[in-house]
Amino acid sequence: MKRKKRLTFVAMLLAAAVIAMAGCGGGAGEKADIVITNAVVHTVDPEGTIAEAVAVKGEEIIYVGDAAGVEKYINSSTKVLDMEGGTVLPGLIDCHMHPAMSAATYLYEISLHGVTADIDTYIEVIRDFVEAHPDQEVYSGAGFMRSVFDSVGPRKEMLDEISADKPLILTSVDGHSRWVNSKALEIAGITKDTPNPEGGVIQRDPATGEPSGLLQESAMELVADLHPEYTKEEYKEAILWLQEWFNSVGLTTIFDAMIPIDKPNYYNAYQELAESGQLTLRIRGAWYMNPEMGADNYEENVNKAIELSKGFQTPYFQVNAFKFFADQVIEEETGYLAEPYQNRDDGWRGIKVWDDQELTDLFAKIDKAGFQLHIHQIGDAAADYTLTALEKAAAANGERDSRHTFAHVQLLSDRDAERMAALKMNAIIAPYWMNMDDYYWDLYYPMLGKDRVNQMYPAKSLMERGINTGVHSDFFVTEPDPGWLFYSAMTRTVPQKVIEMGYGELAKDIVRTTDINFPITEGVNGPLPPFDERLSLDEIIKASTWNGAYANFMEQETGSIEVGKKADMIAFSDNLHQLDMESISEITPILSVFDGKIVFDGKE
Repeated sequence: MKRKKRLTFVAMLLAAAVIAMAGCGGGAGEKADIVITNAVVHTVDPEGTIAEAVAVKGEEIIYVGDAAGVEKYINSSTKVLDMEGGTVLPGLIDCHMHPAMSAATYLYEISLHGVTADIDTYIEVIRDFVEAHPDQEVYSGAGFMRSVFDSVGPRKEMLDEISADKPLILTSVDGHSRWVNSKALEIAGITKDTPNPEGGVIQRDPATGEPSGLLQESAMELVADLHPEYTKEEYKEAILWLQEWFNSVGLTTIFDAMIPIDKPNYYNAYQELAESGQLTLRIRGAWYMNPEMGADNYEENVNKAIELSKGFQTPYFQVNAFKFFADQVIEEETGYLAEPYQNRDDGWRGIKVWDDQELTDLFAKIDKAGFQLHIHQIGDAAADYTLTALEKAAAANGERDSRHTFAHVQLLSDRDAERMAALKMNAIIAPYWMNMDDYYWDLYYPMLGKDRVNQMYPAKSLMERGINTGVHSDFFVTEPDPGWLFYSAMTRTVPQKVIEMGYGELAKDIVRTTDINFPITEGVNGPLPPFDERLSLDEIIKASTWNGAYANFMEQETGSIEVGKKADMIAFSDNLHQLDMESISEITPILSVFDGKIVFDGKE
């Protein structure tokens, strides 16, 4: 009996030794392809470990620990990167955006993104593009801000002066309206007598009743046939262009929140790049469902999408979710609210996109098939009816690890936050938007009133309720930028650099403060209440990394820097925890590693 115990003890020692060797990277003879050392490595592991060095072999991390311990992984062929005290993080994860669609817009269309937000600049950029492309039959583009215009929106006459004989179509930066010229209206057959489509608005001249030139929500579909279609090769070119940019700002995983089931050029561009090993991003996505499909076609579309997903099984591109709009957006008066819009006297509460029973049936079918539900939710009423459908689906199918998601989460009652927690949902939020800016003063404040406008965009309270909280840019709505992301999450204020980028010379006249005690008057760019929704640096780091991986069922392969995980990492030249707040807004990666390969080197 004693001998048996002795053998068991020896076996336990041997097992412990094997585990210890695995923890530090395997056998003593194993050498790394890349070693990152002399760094402040935020591993974002369950213990919140801070390390000094990381070793990478092939696609995986083989060592995480102190600088002395990593030396044994180095030989003459190892690329050693001395971070000189800078910060290393897991690769950033953006959990809701529109990458391929947006990239095509940037490359092939009129882009108003990043230009000074005023009408004269918009007109100049549009005119320059039209003059430079005289042979195009249709002019399209995107990026104008609704806050630049009045409630009726931009007028068709502005575009008619640039192009009277060819259609001109521009999508707003939020993606929820289109500015069109008279020719586009004519070809689409939109007249004074055209009724608003269900779920949409044709804005009209207040004096004449004629279409004014702005089509909102489902009304955008009236000119959809005029929008250019892109080939698979064009999408591939756009994606390759985009991923180089994204790698330079630290992104290694993204979520395409609106993959069209009926556009094989779109999704097959991703798949072919994934199969050929050309992607330097892990891309997950959601099939887009919308009422315009027609109730008779819902099941057919769901079944087709599920079958298509079976063919997308590389580590780089998978579509494991379905996207639904519960409502639209407040700036277009189409977000679905529990109480009416304050700027109107007709009791208008916005657009409820789905019928209750149709939504419940679709949710139950998709959930039963094991797919995630990814839901655009802006208004508090949108959250309420959608959560009811999710609860019914869960009751019908039984509890499972579903990780269904609300994206945006602009207005949410405490009761519905508790319902989200009970369903173990994800909240995907946009710290970029958590501030007092022109949208706040010109649109949200008059539409919502003081009480509601100062309860927008929960963040910390979601985490405190145990809701897994990731982040997003909604690109092209916002261009990903880690400095802006971290700064706005921590201060609920827009950075000075963003004001200067958006307003040019006019920026000098804008009052900006991060002081929660500063007297806020109309027009001031200040911290957005509630102030206790601000995140710490560690909280926004985790939200941008591990939480994003978890939201996409990827926490076993990425989202933290641990032995055995994929080597997706980024580095900054400074120790982020030693920077003052204004310096945080300026941070930009000096290094991005994806799958064990350096995909961006800011020092080159």
